[in-house]
Amino acid sequence: MQTIENYLKKFPHYSSQALEEVLPFLQIKEIEEGEYFLRQGKFAKNIAFIEKGLLRLYYLRDGKEVTTQFLDEQNIACSYRSMITNQISEISIQAVESTKLIVLPFHSLQKLYEKNLFWQQVGRLAAESEFIVTEEHNRFLNDLSATERYLEILTNKGKLIQRVPLNYLASYLQVEPETLSRIRKKIVQT
Repeated sequence: MQTIENYLKKFPHYSSQALEEVLPFLQIKEIEEGEYFLRQGKFAKNIAFIEKGLLRLYYLRDGKEVTTQFLDEQNIACSYRSMITNQISEISIQAVESTKLIVLPFHSLQKLYEKNLFWQQVGRLAAESEFIVTEEHNRFLNDLSATERYLEILTNKGKLIQRVPLNYLASYLQVEPETLSRIRKKIVQT
């Protein structure tokens, strides 16, 4: 639980009381590579803090997987839209490698919101962070060519490339795996 405490300490007004308030609601969940934290078409009821491992968020478009995000250690994973609207999730959250999660039920977070202003702040800042990530990803896809997108990942998230299978990376870059292979080959040759 030290990792969750370290995460919470990043938020203003953290106190040991806040940690004590959340501990009874937390559960450890381990999922193996390929297993799901959430499947598209199900209701999202939990928020996961990634203690160790890597998850990907994706949806299906015309039967093809479109990866929208990779989340590694010290990140939060959930389908915000599904939880907030109480509608089925349009995304799946799948383990790319063996992953250890600290899970908080959404209804428990609602109770924490009522108990302590700190938790409202955590919820707001986490939602704002998610919005920023989504906006950056949209610009990433719309403003950069496939080669520029790959170079951006290579430059800023090089370790990610070592952890993610190429078919998932191609899906994230929104190119076919063959196109990604050509891009990689071209970059190696230059």
